[in-house]
Amino acid sequence: MHFAEPHPPAPPSPLAHAGQLAFWLELNPDLDISATPLARPAPTVLPALLDGRPHAAEAMAEGYFQTASVIPRSHAGRLAQAISGLVQRGIPPVFCMVYDAFWQMFAPLDPVLRQLLGERYQMMPTDIWAWHVPAREGASGWGPHRDLPHPEATGADGRPRLVNIWLPLTDVGPANACMYVLPQHLDPTLGADGAARELDLSDWHNIRALPAQAGTALGWNTQVLHWGGRCSTQASQPRISVGVYFHNRDCDLHQLNPDTARNGFSSVDFWPGLHLPFEMRLQAIAGAIYMYNRRIPDDFPDTWEHIFQFARQYRRNADQGELRRTS
Repeated sequence: MHFAEPHPPAPPSPLAHAGQLAFWLELNPDLDISATPLARPAPTVLPALLDGRPHAAEAMAEGYFQTASVIPRSHAGRLAQAISGLVQRGIPPVFCMVYDAFWQMFAPLDPVLRQLLGERYQMMPTDIWAWHVPAREGASGWGPHRDLPHPEATGADGRPRLVNIWLPLTDVGPANACMYVLPQHLDPTLGADGAARELDLSDWHNIRALPAQAGTALGWNTQVLHWGGRCSTQASQPRISVGVYFHNRDCDLHQLNPDTARNGFSSVDFWPGLHLPFEMRLQAIAGAIYMYNRRIPDDFPDTWEHIFQFARQYRRNADQGELRRTS
């Protein structure tokens, strides 16, 4: 008699206890989780950039800017280690945003963001992401794209209404998939209506590689063509980074860039009173997974079903919360 081979048991979900605060604190006991992550600056954050005008001018002229260190290298290394620990468990890097420190590290950019976006600029809690590009040949960041090629992404004076801030936590260069950008003033494909043609070979010399040290920051408007590179055999460490979108107060993302991933959320002021309790962060992370889900099955082949199950559960929670708030 022939008996069918028994199916191996399904691996346990790495997110089975994600809804429990104690789970995350046990993973990284030296990282805090509070309801108000910006209420007090982390002692490991460097003093804020005192003058945001040079970086703002650079962003206005070329579409992007690059800063010196905004968090110490040692602190960046600790945060990179936390993300690596998540990835080793089959948990996407964006779950780092449950911790206060990953919100606090953007606070020193306040002078630049105020220059570009005005006082009391905002962010949508779902518009977050984090990357762990492994140090192996062929591993890559996201391909060439414009975040939001929309004519209303900039004001009448050319000032951006939205800015993407990207903060590497490891040193990045051409060997480990650093960012590349086509400055807007050298971009013949960038039209006022957001329409674009393919680059011609004669345009390629305008592309700039943007090596960056751990703890520095890059920022660009949402119309700038940019991409992550591809790792070579010389890559000695992964490319670990975190990104957050910020926008000015008159920019309604629900109208400018409708996406169901943002349902249940409103933009919030990024200031010391920022209120992001633990449950809301989980819902925001679920929204981010909905928004940027394309590569998760490839990046997490053993756990992607668990990841999407988490996202579905917490998106339902966010939708129900919105109904309660508007009823």
